[in-house]
Parts: sequence; structure tokens; C-alpha cells
Amino acid sequence: MTKGASENSQNKARARQSSGLKNPLSRASARTSVARTAGAPRGTVVTKPAGRLRTFFREVKVEMSKVTWPPRKELLASTGVVIVAVVIAGVYIGVFDFIWNVIVRSVGLG
Repeated sequence: MTKGASENSQNKARARQSSGLKNPLSRASARTSVARTAGAPRGTVVTKPAGRLRTFFREVKVEMSKVTWPPRKELLASTGVVIVAVVIAGVYIGVFDFIWNVIVRSVGLG
């Protein structure tokens, strides 16, 4: 180790000792202050304001107005594609279920 590197590590160790902290991570957590409500014990749930539900629905309405809705024709086409895909997947799973059911019963496991 070089002379400069050992001096640097010694300076860091002295700084930690002077601050009274055991490891460098403690320094970061010591600087972070957690805001707590006055008078409430730790772990308690603060009561909700009365108009919070109304505010939520008002904000939902604003956000829904920002949505770009697809045209009706495109919506129906997309819905049709989803329904056809679900039917195909259901038939596929049903056929394999039937085949495995026949195999398991013929072997005598079920």
C-alpha cells in the first residue's frame, strides 16, 4: 500500500471515530430524518380526511378525460380478436385435457 493510500484510510477512520458512527452507512441514515406526526405513537395509522374519497373520484374523472379512446370500429375488432383467441386456447387446453384423461385412465392411475 502506498503512503498516500494509508493516510487516506487513516483520515477516514478518524472522521468516523470523531462522528461517533461505526460504519459509513450509519452516516447516511443519521442524516435522514423521518417526518412523524406529532403525538402519534409509532406504527399508528393516521385517520383519513373526510373529503378524500371525493377527491379521489374527482382526480379519476380528470385522468379519464386525458385518455385517448379508440374508435368504436377498432374497439369491436380488438374485442373480437380477444374472444377468438380465448376460444382457441380453451379448445386447445380442452383437447389435451381429454387426451391426458384417456391416457391416465387406461394406465389405471386415475
